[in-house]
Amino acid sequence: MFSKDTQMSHAKMLAVAAVCIALAFLLNQVTIFRMPMGGSVTPMSMLFVVLAGYWLGPVYGIIAGISLGLLTTITGAFIIHPAQYALDYLLAYGALGIAGFFRKMKFGLIVGYIAGVAGRWVMVFLSGLLFFYMYAPEGQHAAIYSAVYNLNYIAPEMIVTLVIISLPTMKHAINIVTKNVVPPAVYEQMTAANAGSISTTARIATGAVIGTLGGLAFVFAGHLRRIEDLTITQVVTDAMIFYDAPRADRIYRLVERNTEHLFAFQTAGVIFIAIAAALLISTITPRTAEQ
Repeated sequence: MFSKDTQMSHAKMLAVAAVCIALAFLLNQVTIFRMPMGGSVTPMSMLFVVLAGYWLGPVYGIIAGISLGLLTTITGAFIIHPAQYALDYLLAYGALGIAGFFRKMKFGLIVGYIAGVAGRWVMVFLSGLLFFYMYAPEGQHAAIYSAVYNLNYIAPEMIVTLVIISLPTMKHAINIVTKNVVPPAVYEQMTAANAGSISTTARIATGAVIGTLGGLAFVFAGHLRRIEDLTITQVVTDAMIFYDAPRADRIYRLVERNTEHLFAFQTAGVIFIAIAAALLISTITPRTAEQ
């Protein structure tokens, strides 16, 4: 079941996996923001399941994710159907372990983290589409509702984690642990895959473009906010005064749509600014700090 290039004993692999599960579970209990129908932003709890896959391979990573899903059930899970439970907890957390498939690729941890989080999002998206479609606002497709709802708590944690693990100090710390955890042959393969780096000029240029897009997103969000304020004023001073219920209803629907678009632009702005910041920060630290 396990590749022969992994000379680590099963006992050591289980011990490392257990530590990753324990840290992920503890961080998962620290809620920064909780969504009303399930899902929350935590301080990088997904990272340690991804690290289990990165250090031990996809099999142990997936097992670690499923184990985290089972532990999460004990502390309180939002369950309305067995299939929904499997999607939201077992398969969603288990999907984080697929990061192990990318550990010997260039930028393996970052690519693996994005792939694992994307896998989790797909699972919770399917859960929302199949079991929570009735909560979608009137006029909004259930698929859009599920996609946006689940991005609300997955995207912020993903962005913050990517920024942190891109910092040279954090990369150096993870590299030290990796060197002591994985077998030497595997570590050499992982190191060789990550030899070299993107040029400073390319990172600055990319960061500037992405940062500009983030700024434009906030500009559009501000424009929508002004439109929304004017619309709400119109409801209060016009339609409601004359008890024009149909007109008030139409205006409320307009406000609802503007709110959705406003949130979309704000989310995009945060994502672009965070990525740009990570790229620009990586250019001001000497490369020797990563060695």
